Amino acid sequence: MRRYWRAETGVFLGLWLVLMVVGRGALLRDPGTFWHTVTGQWMLDNCRVIDADPFSFTRTGHAWVAYQWLAECGMATVYRLLGWDGLLLLTATILAGTYTWVAGRLLRARFHLLWIGGLLALVLLGSSHQFHVRPLILTIGLFGLTFALLLDIDSGRRKLRLLWLFVPLSTLWANLHGGVLAAIGTVGLCVGWWCIAWAIGRESPVRSFRTAVEMIVLVTAACLAVCVGPYGVGLPMAWLNTLSIPLPQLIEEHGRLDLHDPLGWTTILLGIGYIVALLGLFPKRPRPTWMLPLVWFVLACLRVRNIPLFDVAAAIALAEVLPQTRWAAWLEQREVLLPAAQMPSGRGGFRAAVLPVVLVAAVLSVQIAGISAPVVGRGWAKFDPSVCPVELLPELKTLDGETPGGTPIFNDLSLGGFLIYHTPGLRVFIDDRCALYGADFLQRYDAARRNDPTQLDRWQQQYDFRHALVETGTQFDRHLEESAAWTMVRRTPVATLYERHVDQGES
Repeated sequence: MRRYWRAETGVFLGLWLVLMVVGRGALLRDPGTFWHTVTGQWMLDNCRVIDADPFSFTRTGHAWVAYQWLAECGMATVYRLLGWDGLLLLTATILAGTYTWVAGRLLRARFHLLWIGGLLALVLLGSSHQFHVRPLILTIGLFGLTFALLLDIDSGRRKLRLLWLFVPLSTLWANLHGGVLAAIGTVGLCVGWWCIAWAIGRESPVRSFRTAVEMIVLVTAACLAVCVGPYGVGLPMAWLNTLSIPLPQLIEEHGRLDLHDPLGWTTILLGIGYIVALLGLFPKRPRPTWMLPLVWFVLACLRVRNIPLFDVAAAIALAEVLPQTRWAAWLEQREVLLPAAQMPSGRGGFRAAVLPVVLVAAVLSVQIAGISAPVVGRGWAKFDPSVCPVELLPELKTLDGETPGGTPIFNDLSLGGFLIYHTPGLRVFIDDRCALYGADFLQRYDAARRNDPTQLDRWQQQYDFRHALVETGTQFDRHLEESAAWTMVRRTPVATLYERHVDQGES
């Protein structure tokens, strides 16, 4: 058994178990998880990509690019086979595999396992807000692989021509998640630095004019590769449209780093630690790839959605930087870094994956067999009642299908995905598909929920909806509770359902 037990094996099993236990409800808290899965089901049922909105009554029939269509089809396939338990297993396995691979690079860089555990804890805590059953999880792993390849090329461990693999990867990645833009920008910035370094006579993987031109062609090809798919150029246009929408106050993941949140300081600590590591290189010049995590540190502070990308890049880069600093000997004395003589052989590393593969295969078999069991079996995944208003499902399901073509219901943005999944016969007012609704509609909704809840009555006159599902304790909730035109059907700590009196008119 010891032949198949390595440090990486223990790291994977520990991370996987924590994610399966803690993530039981936490990984299913994001409203996008619901509509991503339903969108995938729609495409599987209709054998084509979706091109118009089928879920809302405010945008029914409007053109819509489901730019994560391939990942959504994959989510729907897993859901049909294994339900939410299968999606939980898939997400936990991808995350555990990603960060175990990062731990492996740190181990090969002579980091002590105890310090690797501390660094991974910092990274995981900082990124945990973005850990959901969503396609973004794929981007974290793919971005880490891309950045590691750049590091390996920059250090001379890999040939520059291997970077051409990024072009077909861009095509696949683009149809999975828009995070490929982050990788293209990173590769483009790195290639630009390499070309400049060659031009001014410094060490660089680019060693000739011809190679410089090839690299420029490569980046251009990667940009064009994202248009290869059913949506064509509409795919990157939808990304850019989403990025141009001012969303910080409305969508948490698009906001700035919140230092009032203790977890926000984990990103600051990691950023400061990385800067200190770079300072330890002086008077040596840092490689271009070693500077890239600083770019992502700034981007992470500007938008929390970028935190996982900075965290994974910083962790991978620290494996390169710290052993090169003037503090390496000092770190060896304190067993942060191990002496080269104590490093285990790198041969047979594939054996570290044997036990994790056996474990995941066994759990998969249990779920396929339909066996109910804690952690590993069916029925383990659940919806967090502090986020999802599951207590209101009996009342909501009575409205489902009341009107042919779908019953319109007013809802808060955070509840749209929940309704799309649980009550397919209802048509939502809004959800977090930001590119579909556009900046103007989203800003008017945001202004109404903050300062002008009476706008809900004007929307009612415009769209003629008879029910409203709003977050409990909000401006909308207080307005509806005080209005003579609306009656409370049921209140829960998460959301409250209201019904409008047909005979009240506009009173």
